[in-house]
Amino acid sequence: MADMRYRKLLEDMEEGYYEIDLFGTFTFVNKIVSKIAELPQDEIVGVNYADYTSKSTAKKVFKTFSKVFSTGIPQRIEYEIILRDNTRKVIENSVSLLRDTNNQTIGFCGLVNDITKRKRLEEQLRENQERFEALFENANEIVITTDANGYIKRVNKKVEEISGFSRNELIGKSILIIAHPDDRLIYIDFWRQILEGQTPRLELRAIGKDGRFAYLLASGSAHHKGSKIVEVQYNAQEISSLKHAQQTIEDLKNLMSSIFESSPNMIICLDRSGKIQMANPITERIFHTPLPSIIGKRFSSLSPQIASYEPVIQEVQKDRTPQFLHGETFTHDSKQVFDVSIYPLMDLSAGGVVFTAVDITEKKYMEIQLIHAQKMETIGELAGGIAHDFNNILTGITGNISMLKYTTDETKRIHYLQTLENISDRARDLIQQMLVFTKRHEGKPENISIRKVVQEVMDMTSKSIPKNIRIVYSANDREHLVFIDHTHLTQVILNLIVNAKDAIGNNQDGLISIAEHQIFVDRDSKRQYLLGSVGKYVKIVVTDNGNGMSRETLSKIFDPFFTTKQKGPDKGTGLGLAIAYNIVKNVGGSIQVQSEEGKGSTFIILLPLSRKKDKTSAPDDRNVQNPSRLKARILMVDDEDMLRDIGKELLGLLGHTVETASNGHECLEILMNDAQGFDLVILDMIMPGLDGYHTLLEMQKHHIDTRVVISSGFSFEHEQHDFLLNPLIVAKLNKPFNLSELSQTLDEALS
Repeated sequence: MADMRYRKLLEDMEEGYYEIDLFGTFTFVNKIVSKIAELPQDEIVGVNYADYTSKSTAKKVFKTFSKVFSTGIPQRIEYEIILRDNTRKVIENSVSLLRDTNNQTIGFCGLVNDITKRKRLEEQLRENQERFEALFENANEIVITTDANGYIKRVNKKVEEISGFSRNELIGKSILIIAHPDDRLIYIDFWRQILEGQTPRLELRAIGKDGRFAYLLASGSAHHKGSKIVEVQYNAQEISSLKHAQQTIEDLKNLMSSIFESSPNMIICLDRSGKIQMANPITERIFHTPLPSIIGKRFSSLSPQIASYEPVIQEVQKDRTPQFLHGETFTHDSKQVFDVSIYPLMDLSAGGVVFTAVDITEKKYMEIQLIHAQKMETIGELAGGIAHDFNNILTGITGNISMLKYTTDETKRIHYLQTLENISDRARDLIQQMLVFTKRHEGKPENISIRKVVQEVMDMTSKSIPKNIRIVYSANDREHLVFIDHTHLTQVILNLIVNAKDAIGNNQDGLISIAEHQIFVDRDSKRQYLLGSVGKYVKIVVTDNGNGMSRETLSKIFDPFFTTKQKGPDKGTGLGLAIAYNIVKNVGGSIQVQSEEGKGSTFIILLPLSRKKDKTSAPDDRNVQNPSRLKARILMVDDEDMLRDIGKELLGLLGHTVETASNGHECLEILMNDAQGFDLVILDMIMPGLDGYHTLLEMQKHHIDTRVVISSGFSFEHEQHDFLLNPLIVAKLNKPFNLSELSQTLDEALS
C-alpha cells in the first residue's frame, strides 16, 4: 500500500522522474518524462538510455553515472537527447543511487527537466551580448558612457583613434578632457540637457592629445534604474571631412549652376511625369517664353513639335538608354536646327530625363553649301560626257525628223516616231538625273538599292571616263537596300569613281572595280570598322590600280580642303572625301581606305542594311494609259507657246475641254471673268510677270477655289515649304511628260 502511494506521488510530480537499472535500462518513468520524450511510458520502460542520444553524449552520461556509483554522491548533468522524429532537446538530469530495502544499490534514479527553451534563450542572450560588445567596440562612431556626474566609464576604439588617448588615460576622467577649450560651456549645457531627459544633437569640437581638434556631431541619452540615472551615453560622428565636403559641394554647386546658366546649349530637366524642373536661360530665348512660366509646366506644352518627343522620352526612361536625334526643329516658324540628346537621370527613384539641344543651324547651312559645291565640282568632271550624250541625242532627233520629212512609207514613219519617242525618254532621263544630283537640300532618306545607284553612276561616268580605264561592277544576286538619301549616296559613289579615275591618270590598263555584299558586324568587327552598333551591313568596296597614296597623304585623306591635285583649273576643293565621310557617318556607317604608293587604293564603305523592303516599282512609261473617263474643263497656263499648243492637243485627245493662258495675270483674268468655271488649272511654276507661286496666292486672295496641278521642269524640292502645303494644289506634273503620265496625273487630280 505504501508502494502504491509512493508511485502515485511520483506520477503527480511537476518534474520528470525516472529509474534505471545498473545497465542503464529504464524501469520506471513518470508522465513528465513521457511528455519530454514524446512517447508513452510503456514504450520508454525497457529501453536503454543510450538509445536516446549520440554515442559521444552517451559516453559522457556513462561517466557521470559511474561517478555516482563509485562515490554515492548525486551528480547533475546537461546533455542533448534525440527523439524518434530526430527532434533534439536539451535536458537537465540530477542522478542519484537507487537502493533496495536492504540498502543494496540496484540502479539509478533522478529528476529530469526540459531546459531546451532556457538554453536557447541563454544562447541568444550570450550572442546578443557578444554582438552588442562587437558593435560597441567596432562602431564607426565615438561611443562614450559616463556616470551621472560626467566621469568616463567606458570608451570604444574610435575614441582612442580620434583623441589619441588610451582607455586607461580616459577611464575615470571627466568627459571635459576631450572638450575644446572654447566649447566647454557647450559640453556642460549638452550634459545638462541629457540629465533633464532631453536628447540633444549638437555640433561640438573635440581636442586630441596632440592638440589637434575635430568636428563632431554628437547626441546623447540617459539610462535610468527607477528614478536614478545610472549611466549617460554619448554618441558622436566625426564630421571634419563632411564639413570640408559640404564646402566643396557648395563650391561645385555654384560652379555647376554657373555652367548650367552660361551654357549656349539648351538644357531642360524633366521629372518622371514630364514636367519641367529646371531650364537654363537659352530655353526662354528659343521658345520666347520667360523661365518662371516654363518651370512646372509639361514639356509637351512648349510647342507641337516638342510634344512629338514624348514617346522618345518615355522610351529613354524605360530602357535607361540615351537617345540622339539629328537636325530637329522645335517650332513651326523657326529656321533653327538642333542636335538633340535625351539622357535618363541616374536617380532611379526620382526618374526623369535631361533634354539638351545644340544649335547646329549655321553648321547645317554650311554643310549643305559645301555638299552642293562639291557636287557641282563633280558635275564639272562629268560635263564632257554629258555634252557627248546630248550631242548624240540631238543627232538622233534631227536625223529622224529629216527622215520623217522625206519618207512616204507609213511603216517607216511609225518607226521614226517610235525612235523619236525613245530618244526623248533618254533625254528626259538624263535631265532628271542631272536635276536630282544638283538639288540643294539636306537629303530625304529612303530605301534605295545599292545596285541601282551604282549602275546610275556608271551610266553617268561612262562618257567621261577615259578609254584607258575599265569599270567592273560585281553585282550580288541579292538586291541590298539601305536607308539613305539617293543624291547623297550617288555623290559618295561618284566621288570615289572620279578620285579613282584621277589616281589612274594616263596609266594604261586602268581598272576601277566595284563590289558589294552583305556582312554581319559583331562586337569585334564593330571596333575594326569603327561602327556604333552590331548588325547587318552592306559592304561596298571600290578599288583602283592607280598610283596609291603615301602614309602622310593617307592620314589626311578625309580632312576638309585637303587635296593632292595640282594648282590650276583642274584643282579640286578638297571637300569630296570629307563630305563622303560625313554622309556615310550620318547614316550610321563607316568609310575606310587602304593604300600603298604604286599599288593603288581600296575604299571600304559599310552602310546599315535597311530593315524594310522596297515596295515601289518603276512604272512602265511606255504603256499609254486609256484616256481618262473623267471629262473636265481645264485651263492650261504656260509661257511657252509650243507647250501650250501640244498640251492643248494632248488634253483634247484625252477628251477634255481646254483653254490656255500665257502667264499668271492672264490666268487670273480668265478665272475671274469666266462664267462657266473650270474644273482644273494646270499651272506652270516659272513664268515672267507673275509666276506660279504668286498666281496661287492671288487665287486665294480672290477666293478662287479651282483645283490646281502645278507643273515644272525643275525638282519640286526647290519650292517653298508653305507653297507645297497650299490646299488648292491637288497634284504635281514634272516636265517633260507624255500622254500616259498626263492621263494618270489628271485621274489623280479629278478623282
